[in-house]
Amino acid sequence: MSLLKTKEYVISFISQSIGIPNGLESIYEDIPEDIVKQISIALTGKDVHTEIFEEDDSPIVDEFIQWAQEVYEEVCKENNIPAVWKSRWPNSKSFAVALTHDSDSIEVTEEHLQKVKDRFSESDLKEALEGRKNLYWNIERIKEIEDKFRFKSSFYFLTSEYNVEQYKDVLDELMKNGWEIGLHAGFDTHDNEDKMKEDIVEFKKQLGYRPRGVREHYLQFDYHKTLDFLERNEFVYDTTLGFREHPGFFLGTSMPFYPPKENWERRKIIELPLIIMDTSLWGYMDLDEESGMKVIEYYIANIKKFGGLLTILWHQEAFLMKRGEIYTRILEKLSKENCFVSSGITIAEWWNNRNNSEISIVEDSQKGWKCIINNAAKGMCIEAKIFDLTKSISINGPGRIIDKSEAEGEIHYRIELEGDCELFYV
Repeated sequence: MSLLKTKEYVISFISQSIGIPNGLESIYEDIPEDIVKQISIALTGKDVHTEIFEEDDSPIVDEFIQWAQEVYEEVCKENNIPAVWKSRWPNSKSFAVALTHDSDSIEVTEEHLQKVKDRFSESDLKEALEGRKNLYWNIERIKEIEDKFRFKSSFYFLTSEYNVEQYKDVLDELMKNGWEIGLHAGFDTHDNEDKMKEDIVEFKKQLGYRPRGVREHYLQFDYHKTLDFLERNEFVYDTTLGFREHPGFFLGTSMPFYPPKENWERRKIIELPLIIMDTSLWGYMDLDEESGMKVIEYYIANIKKFGGLLTILWHQEAFLMKRGEIYTRILEKLSKENCFVSSGITIAEWWNNRNNSEISIVEDSQKGWKCIINNAAKGMCIEAKIFDLTKSISINGPGRIIDKSEAEGEIHYRIELEGDCELFYV
């Protein structure tokens, strides 16, 4: 495929990630070829070193997005027009977190419990062996903890391996209250569409509806083939692509994005890159709780720096295991951050709605430059920087300035929208 098609995709990806006005993508026409190649290789998982965990790990694609943001602002400054863009997350939150839970198993035999007894406290193990507690079904326990912090999450069920019909009322109640029930697609569904369809049919048979979000079991993935399957079967998003062996930026980015087809056309399905998985910390890396928490805190800080998305996979069956209980500490940490925390489907729907919100910059003969916002998503905020300190931003329509700061020859506005409106630069 020609470099031109690849370049068009990369420019669109950058423009959507930043949220610049329609028609301004042309400012990146001279983007260096080496940057186009690095981004395109990273986003398709072609430059992955799974065996290496880097303590100073940083998302190279997100670094390029940050650079592109600076380029956009500099071009606006040179042309004396306001730099306007969509806030990346609802209510102008600094970054976002997708809480997700795979469910590899929902019950085990007494023989299995005896083999893994060291993973649990003596009291929990005793109750389990006496038949008074199921250590491998923690859905309500996790929901209760998340509810305490007003967070929601996604649960993915491997319905090809077990039956959850007995828990349907519990799962329906979760869905009703904002949690997501998705599909944990079984072995070999990543390269066999018939098996994928069988999994979808079985999921619907047990729960009565089609799944909208998916993660492949054991993170199996064949990039274009799997995405073709998922897209044809109408999934809104996937969140498989991440490392098994350690946390990190498998695709060079933390941002949600629309993956490319082989011809570099943009897909409809969204990928939520997986950053942290519990079994990477405790299994592959064999960390203790404090070391694991330090790694998690590092990724929170790093993703906050770039305004990205931290997708966390915490297996529901591991919740009562000794190191699995650290999940509560993670939620406590996140509750103190200015971040948007929710399920995979909520994040994906937000990304679609944000992308469908339209902003454009036009020149008004009487009032100078103005920004027109149409189809504003719920929770949408607009950010604007002006570089002529004799001018200001005024609003015509349902919106209000929620923050205004001045520094180094510029004024930075954050504007909360309640519908379509116009911003004037006067």
